[in-house]
Amino acid sequence: MPVIINRRAFITGLVLLICFGATLAVILSPVFQGATGLHLVDGIFNSLSKGSSYFIPDLAGKADQFTGNKMEVTFQVKSAEELEKMKTLFLAAGAQTTAGGDSLRVTGDLGLVARRALADAEALFQSGEASFPSQYGFSGKEAVYYWWAAFKQLKGYYLQENRPAEAVFVENVSKKALEPAYNYDGIPPARFREMAGVSIGSLVFYVVYTIWYGFAIMLIFEGLGITASKPAKKAEA
Repeated sequence: MPVIINRRAFITGLVLLICFGATLAVILSPVFQGATGLHLVDGIFNSLSKGSSYFIPDLAGKADQFTGNKMEVTFQVKSAEELEKMKTLFLAAGAQTTAGGDSLRVTGDLGLVARRALADAEALFQSGEASFPSQYGFSGKEAVYYWWAAFKQLKGYYLQENRPAEAVFVENVSKKALEPAYNYDGIPPARFREMAGVSIGSLVFYVVYTIWYGFAIMLIFEGLGITASKPAKKAEA
């Protein structure tokens, strides 16, 4: 059985550890308007992450450079549902489509197609389904997903055609607009300057809380006489 060597250090460390556990219990309890402290902080940093992932206006400007750039691409589809939904999207972008089995032939303007995809990404990114156009007949997340699937194939097409400018552009639309819009759906965007106090406070608390735990364990060990020290050197005969 461990023997308490330094009672004061042991009791101080034990009190710190108990307080640490009590604080952790509060953080993990749904006392912050029905959410746990962990979920609250996670939501804050997700919002900050979303705010720093907003590149849609820049990409919309670059889409103008590709207006008049004709595209004739055959997309492979996995199901009749995917074919119909991709067809609906491209028709809304002013393209012409021809369906054939498990493929969809699309003829259109790359700049106009990109602008339509970016507009859908913008609507989903900013306000979710509430502001998404209803003319498609399916959800905004589905629309953005099928745009993403189409742009993924479009990148492969332009790489095969040795057209790097178009390939880089469609990849950026996919990664910097469609993916963030889909992944951050339902999360309100925020800038660091808008939540600087909460963000810095959360980080400071995390550092202090970690040190708090470390000191509690250190003092308990010290009270039990368990210390980290170098072994004594043997005296040479």
